Amino acid sequence: MQDLSPLVFNTREFWDIQMKKIITICLATLLLTFFFNTVYGSDGFVLKAGEGEAVMNGMVIKASPSTGTSNSILVEQTFQKGSTTGLHIHDQGDELFYVVSGNGLATLGTIIKEISAGDVIFVPAGVAHKIENLKNSLPLVVVFFMDSPELVEEFRAIQKRTVSHPDKPITPEELAEIRRIIGGSRVVEVQIE
Repeated sequence: MQDLSPLVFNTREFWDIQMKKIITICLATLLLTFFFNTVYGSDGFVLKAGEGEAVMNGMVIKASPSTGTSNSILVEQTFQKGSTTGLHIHDQGDELFYVVSGNGLATLGTIIKEISAGDVIFVPAGVAHKIENLKNSLPLVVVFFMDSPELVEEFRAIQKRTVSHPDKPITPEELAEIRRIIGGSRVVEVQIE
């Protein structure tokens, strides 16, 4: 008969290691939960005007998983005269915009609409869209909401690249690679007239 004691010992050692990993993960989760509850409160948070994480192109991240949301993001974006998001698509979910102030244009698929303060723009997943302020001297300010943490990670990655090489403009190929890796949005190559 074969001696099974080494096999039993190795199995026990394996489970001891697995239990240590599980305990470590649980402790890390508890510490992160404690940190976020201490900083942001378990009942949510109030972010005052002027607060948030400034990233790029007049964008300020107001809420994201790093501030305690499950997956949702809320971003404020200011479009100076001549600014645009460029035509793009989000496959991962719907996007909602609220126009806080100013005037501009919203392109949704093949439709172009004028937008102004108080307007809401709904963009279903998979629809090409853009927001722009091409000719108004007053800034267009919008807030957008999505259930897509990938999108803020895309913004952060673009910001990091731009800051690391401020003398070298980011290329369309670099943007495409960031978006491919992270999955926040994809640029539409054909412009809508």
